Amino acid sequence: MALMKRSEKCMMRRRAPAAWGSAMVLFGALLTAACGGDAAKDAKPAPPAKVQNAPQETQLATITLSEQAEKRLGIELVAVERKTVQRTREFGGEVVVPPGRQIVVAAPVAGRLAAASSAGLPAAGAILQRGQAVFKLYALPPERDLIRTREEVTQAEIRYETAKQRAKRAEQLLKDKAGSVRANEEAQAERASAAEALKAVRGRLALLEKESGDVEPEGVTALIVAAPQPGVLSELHARPGQTVPTGTPLFAVMNADTVWIRVPVYVGELWRIDRSRPAEVRGLAVSAGNPVMQARPVAAPPSADANAASADLFYEVANGDGGLRPGQKVSATLMLKETQQALVVPWAAILHDIYGGTWVYVNTAAHVYARQRVEVRHLAGHLAVLSRGPVPGTRVVTSGAAELFGTEFATGK
Repeated sequence: MALMKRSEKCMMRRRAPAAWGSAMVLFGALLTAACGGDAAKDAKPAPPAKVQNAPQETQLATITLSEQAEKRLGIELVAVERKTVQRTREFGGEVVVPPGRQIVVAAPVAGRLAAASSAGLPAAGAILQRGQAVFKLYALPPERDLIRTREEVTQAEIRYETAKQRAKRAEQLLKDKAGSVRANEEAQAERASAAEALKAVRGRLALLEKESGDVEPEGVTALIVAAPQPGVLSELHARPGQTVPTGTPLFAVMNADTVWIRVPVYVGELWRIDRSRPAEVRGLAVSAGNPVMQARPVAAPPSADANAASADLFYEVANGDGGLRPGQKVSATLMLKETQQALVVPWAAILHDIYGGTWVYVNTAAHVYARQRVEVRHLAGHLAVLSRGPVPGTRVVTSGAAELFGTEFATGK
């Protein structure tokens, strides 16, 4: 019995190291599997595309010119400078007609209208000169007395027939040498006067009975209604053949040789605007480098928009060529009271690519030029103010920059 217990103890001692070893092997396997899973999880998938040798803006092509080529292209260089420039702010504006520049013409008396020209009435939008006739106005008799006018026609017809017969007798007597030349002339003049009086009264009757339509009545003197100022026929309120009472608006003439630019400004920014300085006005489709129009500030009736929390500033600009139309939206660059230090280069040095990017050509060494991107913030006269560009002192090409651009892309001379 004692021998059997001793044998069991020996066997347990031999199995203990073997079991411990098996546990260690299992733990190692689990640890390896866990680490392998994390590594597989952290591995990045292969990219779908791989770009090699991508061009960098710092590695753009450089152009090396001979001395003769530089002279032929007319290359001129200017150094980039850091200057104190007036700060500006760009706002949206609207073209408006100044007060008093549009005149509405009304009928001075009641009457029937007719076109002043045989070509007809000018169309809206036509250019009129000062004093150019637009309408003829045939005045109606007072209170439009139709019965009295008909009586006047009857009396005028009788007078005309009487004068006609008297003139006929006087002419016959003169042929028979029984009358004088003077008596014949007086009879003929009386007949002509009676004929004109009959024509006039018949014309007035036609106006009253509205039988003439667009046809001008004979024998009635017309009032000429003309343009009071040179300009554009902006409104047309009546037509030929229409009967109008006194004071009826007939047409309007607008003179837009000088227009105002209304610029709404947020009231919180008003104190920053230098209202004594002129504004630069350009169309919305005009690029920043094209010539701009100078607009001077003018005193105008105060106006504001409470809903937009904005107040209006007004500027006057010449518009002799008619390029600005009332109601047109424009861009207005206003001067601020603040100044700033900024990089500046002549606007002639700026080039635009097909994507709207702005560039300059930098002189990196003797006869060597490289294209460098810049960002134009705004213009200050003939200078371009840069928000990003070459360091001060760097020489850039002003005259001949377009030729260098063409040379780089093999399209120049």
